[in-house]
Amino acid sequence: MSAGQPGRVLELAQIVTAEEAVTSALRGAIRDGTLTPGQRLTQAEIAGQLGVSRIPLRDALRRLEVESLVEIDGHRGARVTVLTAADVAEIYEMRIFLEGRCMAYAVENLDADTARDLAAAGVAAESDLLAPKDMFQKRREFYSSLYRHADRPRMHRMIMQLRDNVDRYHLLSNRSHAHLAHKELAGAIADRDPARAAAALVRHITESRDDLIAELEQAG
Repeated sequence: MSAGQPGRVLELAQIVTAEEAVTSALRGAIRDGTLTPGQRLTQAEIAGQLGVSRIPLRDALRRLEVESLVEIDGHRGARVTVLTAADVAEIYEMRIFLEGRCMAYAVENLDADTARDLAAAGVAAESDLLAPKDMFQKRREFYSSLYRHADRPRMHRMIMQLRDNVDRYHLLSNRSHAHLAHKELAGAIADRDPARAAAALVRHITESRDDLIAELEQAG
């Protein structure tokens, strides 16, 4: 740059590839129950609906397979992953281990204002005025925002993937939520009490696990 020429800040807009866009669309549809467990994912049909070629679609399906949301069989194609009671038990075992610690780490790092705001967001996410899909989305945003304060990005990413795998089943069952458990959790967050917040969360996760396993076993 020559002398006297004003400096310029060069910025590149965030680029979303076709693969990323397809992955996001399919992940959202699986998460909110639009694509149900066991549903076949016909590539020609999906590619036509999304207006993309099969190449980014295949790459997106592979990414979702890594997240355990899609199963790919070389002969029968792809389908939305189906969870057994044993699968749910293992996922919740991991969630209890990871989320209890992540919750404690996050609450330890909150200042008073942030703790108060997050507690309010947690209560708002349980409003009976919200439609089930909106409630689950609000809850997901609340937990994701909270866990970012743990400064454990890998743990955060794994937790959200585990939550996505089981929360879609709770949404499809239209089960009412444990408002009391979330109220207790919000109170512990507002008080910036890591141990109490982690304990409230683990109790809630354990109840959710038992409810979902009972439903799956009853359905056979």
